Amino acid sequence: MSDSTEVANTPLWGPVTSLALQNSPHTGLRLRDLPEFLRAFADVKLAAVRANRDLGVLDAVRAEVIAEAAGEVARGDLLDQFPLRVVATGGGTSTNMNVNEVLASRASRLLPPDVRLTVHPNDHVNRSQSTNDVYPTATKVLLVRQAIEVASVLRKLARSYRRQAEQHEGVRRLGRTGWQDAVLVPVSETHRAHAVAAERFADQFDVAAQTLQAVQLGGTALGTGVGAPAGFARLAVEHLTEITGIPLRPSASPVDAYAHADGYSLLADTAARCAGILFKQSQDFLILSSGPNGGLSEVILPKLQPGSSIMPGKVNPVVPSMVGQASFSIRAAAVAVGMAVAAGEPDFNANGPAVVANLSPALNELAAVVPVFADRCIDSLHWNRARLAELAAHPFDSLIEQAEKDGYDAVAGRSA
Repeated sequence: MSDSTEVANTPLWGPVTSLALQNSPHTGLRLRDLPEFLRAFADVKLAAVRANRDLGVLDAVRAEVIAEAAGEVARGDLLDQFPLRVVATGGGTSTNMNVNEVLASRASRLLPPDVRLTVHPNDHVNRSQSTNDVYPTATKVLLVRQAIEVASVLRKLARSYRRQAEQHEGVRRLGRTGWQDAVLVPVSETHRAHAVAAERFADQFDVAAQTLQAVQLGGTALGTGVGAPAGFARLAVEHLTEITGIPLRPSASPVDAYAHADGYSLLADTAARCAGILFKQSQDFLILSSGPNGGLSEVILPKLQPGSSIMPGKVNPVVPSMVGQASFSIRAAAVAVGMAVAAGEPDFNANGPAVVANLSPALNELAAVVPVFADRCIDSLHWNRARLAELAAHPFDSLIEQAEKDGYDAVAGRSA
């Protein structure tokens, strides 16, 4: 069998992909820009091939070469063969056919020379399937993997915060309400609160991932299962679980799964709320590290790079600033996903491409910036103990205690 690299630059797609290319804009996010989505799609096709082979509706010869071609796509060997926009004319059907046509062409070339067969994109690669069930299943596999990755990096961030808490046991800082002096707060508890928030969102991403583990593969058109042999749905999901290592399960109601895509909103909303808290934490560090002479200067962040092209020696908090700005696009993506989910038809939500185009990059952004926040900011910051002591010289702790004895009005009069 020939090496896939021999055809890496040879068009393997067919007429449906060509028409979608002609009818779609020539710019924008492409399928080849999301290799993890193509991997998920290839995994779904491989699961379907195995189920079709097991049920005797696809011969072993074709099944073997389709499976090999799907493995190449899953590894990212044929990215150039997926030029379609993620949001293309024809929506999920164009994407599904791009995958079907590439796998069929590649599988045909992988057939032994003495075998007089061809592989058809619809009759063989897409057998027992519809775009209705394949596209959302691939989307869910993609998003589950990404949600698990985001949960993992959030737990890493939490560990960074907990290390800072351990390093600053016994250190106190002046807390504030309304930006006015209040009472002393343990620095260790400040960082433990940061860690608790990160861990809470990690747990919520796990919950969102579990929700998306219910897939509609085998439901074919509108959840009816028409065109698929008996037992295909159960067997295909079992194979997909084995391939991906994700504990997938058939949707409790395929009709519900087709009509209502709120699982995407759950994940998108989790990402948006997480991005909001990361924005808040990054802004806290911007404020607490303000200075060095004209601000609070309570926290000293690592000096990573010049902060100005005109002011020599100026250093800015570049990582918190980056995290804050990254949160904007993540939260905006959640708005787009919510609109896509709400705009479904009575029997089917065809807006999967809009979900993928917005939510997958947003999750990638989260997974990328959180480790940098942990490694290049949290792990390296330290608190300016001299400044903390200076600012903490006159907290309200003693006045609160005095008011317990003498009354609020009496103490307020003395301290005015």
